[in-house]
Amino acid sequence: MTESLPGKQSKISDKNNVGSRTDILDKLENLPSEDQEKIIATMEMYSGPIPHPAILEGYEKLYPGAAKEIIENGVQESQHRRKLETKRQARRGRLAWFTLGSLVLVTILLLVGSFVLIMNNHRIIGTVFGAGGFLVFLGSLVDQVNALSGKDDISTDKNDEDN
Repeated sequence: MTESLPGKQSKISDKNNVGSRTDILDKLENLPSEDQEKIIATMEMYSGPIPHPAILEGYEKLYPGAAKEIIENGVQESQHRRKLETKRQARRGRLAWFTLGSLVLVTILLLVGSFVLIMNNHRIIGTVFGAGGFLVFLGSLVDQVNALSGKDDISTDKNDEDN
């Protein structure tokens, strides 16, 4: 991806080179306006998994076949990331089903316990167990719907980085 610099300031979000790029932009701001315009007209910043074509051309001159290897490495990296994402999504789905199954089991146990208590003349505690079972089921179901349908993966990304 190539970004041309339309003005004096440009926000660049590449984590690895933010400091050096902002240093260059700071130095650019200290130049006279004529020099700034000349440099900005020819300056471009490039980021992505594969180097800028001009850089690839330089590597190819130094080591024939290097550009092909670099591009193949970029493609392999992209495939690897997609495979990891697919595995993460499958793991997330299995965890959701396990959680849902566990919640249904706990709810059933609480409701059966409630029924047994009520049938043995423990109406108050039986009612509490029944209400607790219903609230656990309802609250967990609502929580799971939000967790699984939301687009925000921040909490799962942090857990994946730890693994």
